[in-house]
Amino acid sequence: MLTISKYHSSYWILKGLVVQASLFKRNAVLIEQNPVQCRLYQDVLEANGFDVYIAKSVMDALLKVKEKRQDLMILNTEITEEKFIIKFIKKIQEEKEYYLPIIGLSIYPREKKENIAKILDKFLTKPFSIDKFLDLVDNCVEGEGVDSQCINYQ
Repeated sequence: MLTISKYHSSYWILKGLVVQASLFKRNAVLIEQNPVQCRLYQDVLEANGFDVYIAKSVMDALLKVKEKRQDLMILNTEITEEKFIIKFIKKIQEEKEYYLPIIGLSIYPREKKENIAKILDKFLTKPFSIDKFLDLVDNCVEGEGVDSQCINYQ
């Protein structure tokens, strides 16, 4: 088994060698229907070391999560009715044997999406800055409850 420890947000120590973190691809599932926003999120995530799978629906995302271990999920909470989003999130959280952080994105404030927001790891209201988005991604992927074994090393 490979021993990797955290050194800095952009570097890792790999058997005594300092290695750039971007060499280790992490996997993310993006559930977004707006093609412009989808491309923006994809470009930002890929520039920060993620392989991004764009899911067209929550069922597509669920299949991808079952097929391959994911490090992050970005979910537009407007893609379908609230009750289906909540059911989907709970199903993901129940079925996975590892921590899968989920960031919810919405055009509505947190108060209006409170039922969804309280079961997500992070919640962002559009519009938001890319810096804020990346900070949340870093907090989710490298934050509390996530150890170095949760990141996919390819």
